[in-house]
Amino acid sequence: MTREQERASYVLEEVQKYEKNEKLRKDYGSMALRFPALLRSAGLVQALAFGESRSNKAHKQFVYDFTAVLGKLEGKRLEGEQAFRDYFGRVREAELPEYLRMTREALAVADWFKRFAQSVLKVEPGED
Repeated sequence: MTREQERASYVLEEVQKYEKNEKLRKDYGSMALRFPALLRSAGLVQALAFGESRSNKAHKQFVYDFTAVLGKLEGKRLEGEQAFRDYFGRVREAELPEYLRMTREALAVADWFKRFAQSVLKVEPGED
């Protein structure tokens, strides 16, 4: 399995959890659509902190799922807030070369979340 196939598989597994829940589907999907731009404009640490600080349950869950996928790609099997705390701590302490690598990986994963938000969750930009 290629790295892209791994990313797609892990992300699809997370996104499919929200297909049937109308409220969570829209909110989760809207965060997935916006997250790649947030990563590019604010940076990885700031984007993760912003997402985790949200009071919207689906937005916060998106960030937890997002960091769980990043952890799985690194061989860690944490879920939910635990996945977020582990990944967030590691990215905050990373040296510049590692931070840049983690950011590239996060951007690739965020793009898969965005694709599946549109194709699986049927969320389109501007639906908020």
